[in-house]
Amino acid sequence: MTTKTVINNYDDFRRLEGQQIIDSDPIEITSEGIQDFCRGTLNDEWIHWDQERCEASPLGSIIAPGLFLPALFPHMFWQQMEINIPRIIVKGIDRIRILKPVTVGSKIVGRAVVDKVLDRDQGIEVHYAISFVFADSNETAAVATFINRYWGLDDA
Repeated sequence: MTTKTVINNYDDFRRLEGQQIIDSDPIEITSEGIQDFCRGTLNDEWIHWDQERCEASPLGSIIAPGLFLPALFPHMFWQQMEINIPRIIVKGIDRIRILKPVTVGSKIVGRAVVDKVLDRDQGIEVHYAISFVFADSNETAAVATFINRYWGLDDA
């Protein structure tokens, strides 16, 4: 079992600035996972559904939609983080870049660095530099910046 990084106050985040905090276990990408995601987003593009057509194409297999990997990140994050700050909100995801198609059967690892910690009128804003890499080759499949806001401590 992975030891979680525990955050009890804003200074805990500040101490982690520039450090990697997430190196997740590999997640196997399945057609069922891709298609469940596509159902939820009303995405009916053939490249996510039609295995036969994908095999006949340069894709070779069903591929994950561009927003699929960022949607997996909260799972990867909470496996390795414990945050004891009363209020948390996701402010956004910036600069999502898909660098290589992710096909069924791929195993993906999520990695995150605390890129920067910004003081706000109330609380802090934390920017996480995320990379999603293929577990077998260590090639990067996608990158993104997640931005979370934390507040609610007496020292805010």
